[in-house]
Amino acid sequence: MKISKKKVRTESMKIRMTLVTFILFSMCFSEVFGCIYNVRDVGFVEFLSAPYHLYFYIHNDTPEEFIYTFKQISYTAFMDSNVKSEIINVDQQKDHLAIEYFRLWEIQSFPAAILVSPKGQSLVLPISVPKKTFKETARSSLYSIIFSPKREDILNHIVRSYCVILLIEGKDANENKRAHEVVAASTKKIAKMMSQLPKRIEKPPYIIIMPQESLSQEKMLLWSLGIDENEVNEANVAIIYGRGRRLGPILRGAYITGSRMFSILSRIGLSCECGLDRRWIMGSRIPLRWERKIQRDVVKFLGFDAESPMVKMEMSSILSIGRFSVQMEEGNKNSSRGMLSDPDAGLDSYSEEALEFENNWVAQRVSPAQFRGLVSQTSNSSESSLNLKMILIIASIMILLILAGGTFILLRAREKKS
Repeated sequence: MKISKKKVRTESMKIRMTLVTFILFSMCFSEVFGCIYNVRDVGFVEFLSAPYHLYFYIHNDTPEEFIYTFKQISYTAFMDSNVKSEIINVDQQKDHLAIEYFRLWEIQSFPAAILVSPKGQSLVLPISVPKKTFKETARSSLYSIIFSPKREDILNHIVRSYCVILLIEGKDANENKRAHEVVAASTKKIAKMMSQLPKRIEKPPYIIIMPQESLSQEKMLLWSLGIDENEVNEANVAIIYGRGRRLGPILRGAYITGSRMFSILSRIGLSCECGLDRRWIMGSRIPLRWERKIQRDVVKFLGFDAESPMVKMEMSSILSIGRFSVQMEEGNKNSSRGMLSDPDAGLDSYSEEALEFENNWVAQRVSPAQFRGLVSQTSNSSESSLNLKMILIIASIMILLILAGGTFILLRAREKKS
């Protein structure tokens, strides 16, 4: 059967017009719809793989039974977690980067285990204990990396709550009482304003208290936050959100104030287009297991799949545009421990770039009035932009219908002529 050249051209024209229509449709809708995420949403997305590393050191004479047991336990323990394990044979892998930590801790007995954080901090784990089998000790040590009562409490509330506020009590009862009052007042203030946020969040900040008696049990959690369990003399406050990320610096002692608490908390519910530094929202994560049930809850309560490549791509493009700019103001020059005066207490980031702060700089504080202003601006702009979007959508649909109708009439006319 012979196909005429005119028919081929007609079919080719149809295909081209369909493609042009689809491209125009996509362009119209990409411009019409803006960012639908808030800062809290960004915290649930894992952009870069920057895990904790557990190095298991052996030599040529280490029994195969120990190696097999470690592989078995580590695989089970670290599934769906942000901890990766690796076996290092010091006799065969002398140039491996992990040897640096082996020498730093002057390890003399085998096997040995060292946990390294994304920031390069290291901690020796007990892997061989007298009167206990290797399997018992290894299981206890490895599971302690990702499990503890307070972290279970965090995971149970992190998805539905605005954030989790971890209050670590010090040794002074009066100071602890003051810290409790500041945290409670800040939480109530945020709770009252949650109805004004651009995107609904189900529950207000959830407070977890860690008394002095729990410090030894939460050694790993404290270490991941940069806190030594033996040096907790004053109260500490850490704000955790999203996928177990820390937001902002650790507040200590006299620096636990309502203005500083509100300055950090107020950022979580704002739109991702509100001009925040990406280092504030990409803080280091605590070691934990992010199971599939939790991920399903994220989809249910946040309305999107944080594991979706499309969501990651969209958020990455938002973060890379450069709309996130940290705002600083000059503080008290005599302060030796301001909110960001200690580089170690500064903002964390998974970026390879080092972040440094001058001792006389502090993070800009946001007052409740300013926060309401930010929220109202976002809400008002959302309402006005919504009307504009509706007009653009209707206009876009009408243009597309006209184009489609015109194309159809043109093609029909050509067919009749042929």
